[in-house]
Amino acid sequence: MPEIQAGDKLHRRSREVTRVYFAISGLYLFIYYGFGAFYPLISQYYKSIQLTGTQIGTISSITPLVSIIVQPLWGMICDRYQIRKPVLILALLLTAGIALLFTTVSAYAWILVLFTVFSVFQCALVPISDSLGLTYAIREKTQFGNLRLWGAVGFAVAVFFTGLAVQAWGVNAIFYCFALALLVAVFFLRGIPDEGTQMSANIFNGLGELIRLPRYVLFLISSFFIFGAVNANNIWFAIYYQHIGGTVAGIGLAFLLFAGSEAPFMKVASSFARRYGLELTILLAGSVSALRWFWYGTAPSTTMVIGLFFIQGISVGFYLASAAQYVRENTPDALQVTALAIFNSIGHGLGSMVCNLLGGIIMDYAGILATYHFFGLATALGLVPLLLIRFGPYRKQTDG
Repeated sequence: MPEIQAGDKLHRRSREVTRVYFAISGLYLFIYYGFGAFYPLISQYYKSIQLTGTQIGTISSITPLVSIIVQPLWGMICDRYQIRKPVLILALLLTAGIALLFTTVSAYAWILVLFTVFSVFQCALVPISDSLGLTYAIREKTQFGNLRLWGAVGFAVAVFFTGLAVQAWGVNAIFYCFALALLVAVFFLRGIPDEGTQMSANIFNGLGELIRLPRYVLFLISSFFIFGAVNANNIWFAIYYQHIGGTVAGIGLAFLLFAGSEAPFMKVASSFARRYGLELTILLAGSVSALRWFWYGTAPSTTMVIGLFFIQGISVGFYLASAAQYVRENTPDALQVTALAIFNSIGHGLGSMVCNLLGGIIMDYAGILATYHFFGLATALGLVPLLLIRFGPYRKQTDG
């Protein structure tokens, strides 16, 4: 009898683990489906209401700026009151609702206001969902990447199908697809337990010690340029692709292939890093990124851009797989959460903001091809700190 009861208990436990895994995977799938429907295609909406490049760049710089300021506040609320799920449900519902309001406005000033409010709630989605996913992964001793992978799948599929929807029903399909995806995410979120684990670090704790680590500071400077350009490309690629003769549906296909190529290269990156070192892996990724943006600036055919889709896997896939590991290996154990938070703020935040803003101004004065030459130049500048890390005075003594 005790054996039967133990077996039933184990079976129930296994079913519960599977159910939560399914719920977290679904949460990631649909949150990032929403992102994939929104960000790569939002420039189509801007074009439809005839915004200038400078205006687009200004709007696109709002989310990174708001995230730097507001994201720590969401973390403090969740930590103080231990209410991650209610906060995430609120953020999902309000982000979806505000997104639908974009279908009712076309004036630049109103879009600026809406995007600011939208960003306040949207910036809570990733850190809180990551906290829930990490809590589960740690408790069940499983790989967090196996959960986060569903986000990449959702993003890639969303751009393709939303591109088709925009071509068939117009630009407002972007906002309907985004809002619907976040509402579905709420359904999956309800099945995830909230165990009240702390999710955030104070970004200012240990900052003084971190800025005295030259290998870390140089990497922050590099990420500002390299990842700022990568993130900005997500906004400007749709305008660029149509400029060289592509269609809206083609934008979806391109992003489907681009994002889809990242996962296999992430797996290859670990083997490459073990053999040649993290610094060379990141240098390769940055070099390929720079060459990619300069090449885009020459206006190649859409066939070539699609055909060489795997370039994103080599550049972005290698970089994403290696950057966090580099930060962990080059900062003290007690400060690694803070170090990663600062790294994300510099690359995803400040870098994206500056590249989007300057990219838009350059487009107004010299065209979208010049914007991609700027991305290439910015990425090339980001290679300089990496060269100092790998070959200069700040190389590790154990490097060959």
